[in-house]
Amino acid sequence: MDIKTGEVVSIRHYSGIKLFKSIVVERSLDNVTIKIIEEIESLNCLEGDPIVLGFESENEIYIASCNIVKIKKEESQIVVKFDNIETLANKRISERYPVSFYADIRIGESQTKHLALVKNISFTGILIYSKIEFPLYQKLKISINIGVMLTLNAVVVRRLKETHNIEYGLKIVYNDVTTPNLLKRYLLHLKKEQSDFINKYCKEQTKKELEE
Repeated sequence: MDIKTGEVVSIRHYSGIKLFKSIVVERSLDNVTIKIIEEIESLNCLEGDPIVLGFESENEIYIASCNIVKIKKEESQIVVKFDNIETLANKRISERYPVSFYADIRIGESQTKHLALVKNISFTGILIYSKIEFPLYQKLKISINIGVMLTLNAVVVRRLKETHNIEYGLKIVYNDVTTPNLLKRYLLHLKKEQSDFINKYCKEQTKKELEE
């Protein structure tokens, strides 16, 4: 498995509502430089942001959890560093799925909302970035927009201070049967959306290469 220069990839960033078509322009060890075909300003990227990168290799679709390490706005390029890469075919719903979207966080029964970025999510847990200090074992309510507003009860089980954010591992606590069903449908939707996107643009790229 490898990402090649010139290859079409998808980018998911929390400031966009769709997958963005992009091109690999350079690869070095764990870092990949990507040119975003659409206007990079529309993504409103910041260094340290979570990014999901999708690509095809040897007829398998892969998704990579990444972070932005450098932004080259004049060239409409971003440099991302991989955290991990997994094949989409083997991605089970119970496993964490890389994402990049906003969430509102409330402490306990407080109505005060704090902004967070969700980096991955599964049936049992969430990984978020935030500027706010939450203690271990703090109970939180996380609201995310998945077409409908979904609110998850969670507990902080891990925290790690990074360069740009504080990273929190949260354990989801369910109190009903509707919430896990909604989350399951959303994770299945993400998987299908990623697969459809890569299949479409990789086929277009292959066709173009054959015609040249």
